[in-house]
Amino acid sequence: MGLQLIVKADRKKIEKVLGSLTPECEIFPIAGGHFGISIPEQSLLLVGEDVVLRKLRQLTRFDLWQGSWHESEQRWLW
Repeated sequence: MGLQLIVKADRKKIEKVLGSLTPECEIFPIAGGHFGISIPEQSLLLVGEDVVLRKLRQLTRFDLWQGSWHESEQRWLW
């Protein structure tokens, strides 16, 4: 099963966070300036679900399967 999310971010930020995974995902605008993202299971298996989830931590997102919001986590560069 893939991931289906609602994200509070603009499209450019989403594409930056997803990086090379972007072409594999469906990204579409929804109401209120949010975007929907659908990441297929095949992409999760190819890249690794843990890698994808780590990338997504940079975004405030609503996981449709879990039914809850997850706030973005700051990435600190030292």
